[in-house]
Amino acid sequence: MKKLLITAGVILLLMVVAVSAFKMVQNKDWLEQRRIELLEEALAPRTADLAAYSWAEAIKTRNGAWQYALMDENLRAQYLEEFEAQNWVTGFSSPWVEKYRVSRESEDEEGNVTFKVKFDWYTSAGYAYSNTGTLTVSKVPDQDKWLITYLEFSYEPDN
Repeated sequence: MKKLLITAGVILLLMVVAVSAFKMVQNKDWLEQRRIELLEEALAPRTADLAAYSWAEAIKTRNGAWQYALMDENLRAQYLEEFEAQNWVTGFSSPWVEKYRVSRESEDEEGNVTFKVKFDWYTSAGYAYSNTGTLTVSKVPDQDKWLITYLEFSYEPDN
């Protein structure tokens, strides 16, 4: 009987420890998610132009987390697996973006703004090629931020 009580006590103690550990991990995940949300909010572009320039800089720095933060929910769903598979680092070590030029192409009747971004790619041997990305940014209703709602971009050279 004594062994049974000791065994039951040990099992109960292990269950309490397991539940506590689970709650700590769950709380840590929530805290990490909250930290990410606050960082994204702080970095959210407040103008259409800033959204386009931020995206171009995120491509240049190969920062997939930054690119993701600039996207609306639809684009996030489309690109999430790709960013995670690359550990949030996009592009390649070579070639790399040396410079880019952002041009405002159009604005529709709803205020959505389309941009073209021309990237110049270099290697250790010098200029490699250029390519162009097209993106549309839209103001988030009732918020002071703009997000990318359309994106056409490839790391391949323009034809």
